[in-house]
Amino acid sequence: MHCERCKNPIQGEAYEYRGERLCEDCYLEALNPPRACDPWAVYSAKKMLQGKDALKQLSPLQAKIVEYLRQRREARIDEVAAALGIGETELRREFASLRHMEIVKATKRGDEVLLTLFERTR
Repeated sequence: MHCERCKNPIQGEAYEYRGERLCEDCYLEALNPPRACDPWAVYSAKKMLQGKDALKQLSPLQAKIVEYLRQRREARIDEVAAALGIGETELRREFASLRHMEIVKATKRGDEVLLTLFERTR
């Protein structure tokens, strides 16, 4: 049996969520999706990073996202995901962390949502 979201084989128990049979990871993400706009997470990230260089605390994937945005200045979520060879779900999860650290933000231009860097990160 395969997960209906990520299409990976389900190891162990399958979970039912809104008519879909999901693996444990997709089920947990469906129940608690990443939230980019979370004041408490921003506060926590600032406290945790106090006195540290936030850019040196990034995972390799987060560093690639930042570097891509430095080169492009702004990009749609689907463009960044395609350029880095990852899924949009994974990018959104990483974006939430980068937003909490106030490194990457989203801006709306017309009907498009673009990822950009905070001024101090450029």
